[in-house]
Amino acid sequence: MTKKNFELNDDTAHLLNYYLKRSQASWDEIINTAIKDYICDKLTSQQVKEARQHTGKDTFPVEDVLRNFGDNWMQD
Repeated sequence: MTKKNFELNDDTAHLLNYYLKRSQASWDEIINTAIKDYICDKLTSQQVKEARQHTGKDTFPVEDVLRNFGDNWMQD
C-alpha cells in the first residue's frame, strides 16, 4: 500500500479528531473513505469504471480524468 504524507488544516484536523474519539473507525479508514468518496464524486461513473479497471499496463488518460476536477479541485 502506498504511503503519502500530507497536512490537514486545523479545522479538518479538529473535526477528524472529534470523530475518531467518538467512533470505532481508524484514521486510515476515514482518510481512505473520504478520498475515495471525494474522487468518485468528482468523476463520472464511466471514469470511475475505467479507473477501477486500469491495471497499470497501458497508458492511462490522466489528463482526461484530471480535467474534470477543474482548476481548484483541492479547494472544494
